[in-house]
Amino acid sequence: MRTVKDVFIHLNKLADVKLAENWDNVGLLLGNNNNEVNKVLVCLDVTTDVVEEAIANKVNLIVSHHPLIFKPLKSLDFTSDFKSRIIRDLIKNDISVISFHTNLDSATLGLNDYLAKLLKLEDIQVLFEHNIDKTAGLGRIGKLSSPLKYSNFITYLKDKFSLENVAAVIGDEKEISTVALLGGSGADFIYTLPEVDVYLTGDVGYHVALDAIEMKKNIIDIGHFTESLVKDLLLDYISELNVEVIKSTVEKSPFTIL
Repeated sequence: MRTVKDVFIHLNKLADVKLAENWDNVGLLLGNNNNEVNKVLVCLDVTTDVVEEAIANKVNLIVSHHPLIFKPLKSLDFTSDFKSRIIRDLIKNDISVISFHTNLDSATLGLNDYLAKLLKLEDIQVLFEHNIDKTAGLGRIGKLSSPLKYSNFITYLKDKFSLENVAAVIGDEKEISTVALLGGSGADFIYTLPEVDVYLTGDVGYHVALDAIEMKKNIIDIGHFTESLVKDLLLDYISELNVEVIKSTVEKSPFTIL
């Protein structure tokens, strides 16, 4: 028998909660450490659809990347507040929630390392070292085995990350060899970015894009939802505990390309 605490301890070996950014909220965010775990659902976000999926599949633990509770809750209003209803349904169905966010981003074998390996980058290094562990940190930087033209790299990227679309900010149309990446929302890091041929991240805003062009830096916005690839990493890792783990199949990007 495995408990919620057993799963947490196992996950913490992969991505210690001490690696989380100060503003983040990670760990056991809802539930009981002593509850038995028979089935785990891994997801990017704990949404209404994901909770309904968990209930239908008789899941008793959800492990998410993005925190279930991020901003402080001042009340639980089941009439008009969707977050309150999500929490109510989780409690009613005795489903615990563990969220590992920026600690999993920074971990040595965490999400950004996983993304770098999906791209088959070589000589992978930490992009921005963590202050308590120099082997960990946000983002990764590495090299392709052979340089690619910008257009060919975009095709390669879309294939490896299973992306239909990307938004490219082209500051310099050079061949791509050195690649930096930071999953999620990392556009503001362009100002402290080391010299690379292209930077992959999400949530790139208009003014950052303009600045990138002025600085002759290439950015490809791979979208925040690319972090959903974390489900494969979590599934493989939690399965080591010999518990049943399933990936959410109801999640999709909130953006519709028209």
